[in-house]
Amino acid sequence: MKKNPFKNGGTIALISLICLFCIFPFVWMISTSFKTPPEIFTHNPRFIPSEPTLDGYYTLFTTRSRVVDFVGWIKNSAICAFFTSVIGLVVACSAGFGMSRFRFRGRMALGYFILTSQVIPSSLLVIPLFMALSRLNLINTHLGLIIMYVSFAVPFCTWMMKGYFDTVPISLDEAARIDGAGEIMIFFRIVLPLTLPGVAVTGLFSFIVGWNEFLFASIAMRDYSKWTLPVGLASFQGQYSTNWANIMAGSVIVTIPIVILFIVLQKYLVTGMTSGAVKQ
Repeated sequence: MKKNPFKNGGTIALISLICLFCIFPFVWMISTSFKTPPEIFTHNPRFIPSEPTLDGYYTLFTTRSRVVDFVGWIKNSAICAFFTSVIGLVVACSAGFGMSRFRFRGRMALGYFILTSQVIPSSLLVIPLFMALSRLNLINTHLGLIIMYVSFAVPFCTWMMKGYFDTVPISLDEAARIDGAGEIMIFFRIVLPLTLPGVAVTGLFSFIVGWNEFLFASIAMRDYSKWTLPVGLASFQGQYSTNWANIMAGSVIVTIPIVILFIVLQKYLVTGMTSGAVKQ
């Protein structure tokens, strides 16, 4: 049967249009980061800067004052994102393996509770979490932020890892037990290596949570030197003026680590996004 070339062409055109619609804001962000202030606020904006400049990037890394410390904000975000991804992976992999392999009373109820907890808007958790951190003296500390971010990432990551562990046949566990392997060895030597795509997906999700979160960081962090990147970039927007060059340049820098991680982990992401969707 001969394929209709117009049908395939229409599909490609539609996909290209959607991709262009999604990519355009990022391309415009990069373009604006190289513009001068007069060109940013002109009535006739141009896509390609007439006089490209690196002033937006230069001032970010060279300016350090009582309220601006961009390099410090990068370090703070990196610390929070790193420990969020590491702790989130350890907890999610352990919990997901337990829910997948062990049968205990309340297992299904626990799974549904974890799943439904993701429906609760994060804005409703601001006051309870703030009060909890206040009583633990963790306000204005990176440890407090990490604890909050881990609590956000672990439920979703646990449910995802359970799905990935379910795809590994239980017969492999039984064969390993016959050979004398314990549950810990089965987890680390048999099951976990077969779910590396899932580990990559959940690890990336946890990193993004710690890297991009703004609401709780803006509330819990009072000292400017302890701000994360999203909070620091928001400070460039004032009541009477907004430094769009610095905001756009900072946004480009914020995006770079995520893009690099997607490129490095793409071979795992393509497999991981589908391997946990089918239960065997």
